[in-house]
Amino acid sequence: MRAPSSDKILIGAAFALVLVSAGAFSLLALKHPRAKPGSIPQVQLTDAAYVAVAPDAPPVKTETWAAPVAQSRGRDWIYDTFTPPEIFYNSRSKQFTVKPPSGLGDEEPTEAFGLELVSVRPEPFRLQLIGFAGEEASGKGIFQNVLSGEVFLGAAGRRVPNLALTIKKLDVSRQPILLPESTTTRQRVATAVIHDDRANRDVILTHRDRVFTGQLFALVAPTGDTSAREVREGDTFKLGDATYHIDKIQITPPTVEITKESPQLTQPDRRALTPREVETPETDAR
Repeated sequence: MRAPSSDKILIGAAFALVLVSAGAFSLLALKHPRAKPGSIPQVQLTDAAYVAVAPDAPPVKTETWAAPVAQSRGRDWIYDTFTPPEIFYNSRSKQFTVKPPSGLGDEEPTEAFGLELVSVRPEPFRLQLIGFAGEEASGKGIFQNVLSGEVFLGAAGRRVPNLALTIKKLDVSRQPILLPESTTTRQRVATAVIHDDRANRDVILTHRDRVFTGQLFALVAPTGDTSAREVREGDTFKLGDATYHIDKIQITPPTVEITKESPQLTQPDRRALTPREVETPETDAR
């Protein structure tokens, strides 16, 4: 059986391609230089004994760590690397208290802080309207000087020079008052418009509510003492050789941050004080 002419052409082309490839590879092999066989070097042996030689050790820099220094929260915040502090939670003040690990700072002289927090309170406006006298047209307000405790009658136009205040307007009128768990009633309410010369603004007072400035103050006392001192943020005072600075006051929860400096302290002692526990008298249960 004869192969078709097209198959003959393909077979011839394949045969020709094989011949061309063989010729090309042969030409490349002839052009490539052959490496000359080299002589194998002879190994020279010696009769000397083997001696081990160790390389020089690299230089190592050694440093000795200095003792830990006090951190920003005071000398009680000195800790070892692997010694954790003791942390306690006060459910009454809702705050954590950190106690340094035992054995740290024992070489430093210890000194009691010497100050306790009694309470934190909002600061009232220096003039309060606590009542009124007379009828609506001729009524006068009963005012209290918060700084001195003085109580006096005042009407529109009166100036209180020691407080830098002026009573601009006083009004006694019936106003709707919503009683707790009851209906709304109309009662006479005294309202005064006071001009504050220091702040150059008007303050509205009413005998039904106490008006505050928005600032806070705290009452602090020496440890175990009943006499309290009124302080505000930024105040500085001395008790004996110690100097106390009021850093911060907050009311929720009531806390005062105070810094103490004393000749017996190597560095300032900073603490956050919470109100001291109030002792309640024991009752004899029979």
